[in-house]
Amino acid sequence: MRPFLLLLCLCSTVAGAWEPTRSFAQAAPSSSSSPDEPEWARTPPPSTGPAESPGERAARYSRFSAGPGGPAVVVTEVILGLVGGSVLGSAYDTEGKTNNFYTGAMIGGLTLGTAGILYQYFLPVERSEALFATLLSLSSMVGGIGFANSNDLSDRDRAILSLACSQVGLFATLALTSGGQGFSGADMGLISLTAFYSSLIAGLIEFINDAENSGRGYNFAPMLMAPTIGMVVGGLLSIPLELNGLGFALISSVPLMASGMAIALSAPLSGNATTGRVVLITLTSSLGLTALITALTSNVPPPQRASASGPRLTPVPVVLAAGRHNTGLAVGPGMSIQF
Repeated sequence: MRPFLLLLCLCSTVAGAWEPTRSFAQAAPSSSSSPDEPEWARTPPPSTGPAESPGERAARYSRFSAGPGGPAVVVTEVILGLVGGSVLGSAYDTEGKTNNFYTGAMIGGLTLGTAGILYQYFLPVERSEALFATLLSLSSMVGGIGFANSNDLSDRDRAILSLACSQVGLFATLALTSGGQGFSGADMGLISLTAFYSSLIAGLIEFINDAENSGRGYNFAPMLMAPTIGMVVGGLLSIPLELNGLGFALISSVPLMASGMAIALSAPLSGNATTGRVVLITLTSSLGLTALITALTSNVPPPQRASASGPRLTPVPVVLAAGRHNTGLAVGPGMSIQF
């Protein structure tokens, strides 16, 4: 009795699973041609989106950016807006009765963040371009603060100038590098070197002036503005020049080694001002000579081109050893693959 009941339950289960499928398969054609269906459901309206391929639309709306470096631009704009907006909001406080720090930070972050989102959504930004634009915008903001401090500007003017310099540095870099003209690793290395040596030279000049005029005090404004100038110069030099690994190693090490030897030889024999002059002359001369020799002797490698076609297959005859003890020859079909 029990096996009969188990068999009956199994048959009813299979029948219940089969009947809805069959009824659905039979009802599917009739539902598409139902006379009670409205006209707008039978023919869907045409697409009204932009003229893009399905792959491009999927890629755009999946990451909300037209290029891989877009999120970096958005984050940079938000940070610049928060910092600059908070300083500008604090400048509008009157005798400590109001607190516009938070309001200025929120307004600045939302405003500049929205500008960055719109820019990177419609215009593609590569990763190298975003990195260079971020570094130049931050250094421009610091340089604007240094210029404002050197000219004793008010807090409000200092905040406005720093924000304006940061936006000019960011969008000017993006505009100059747009259109697929991204920076390579060699270009970024050259820009980093020029920014570093500009700061070092400005620091040595201020060290010499402070040693000669002890009552004047140390001025940090040139050092704050030097990285921006160095990055701009490096960006201009990266257009006609292309550093290789050896050139980068020479320019980054030879001037520093020569300057270290100059400090070791001149510091015990002279004062601070004379030591600074010796180091400055050694640094600039060794840097200029090394850069000149590297530019004259380096060979720019040709750009690599990707193959436009896939591997080519060609049938060829193949000769093989055959017979007893491999004393004979045999010919068979083979395939030649060229990548």
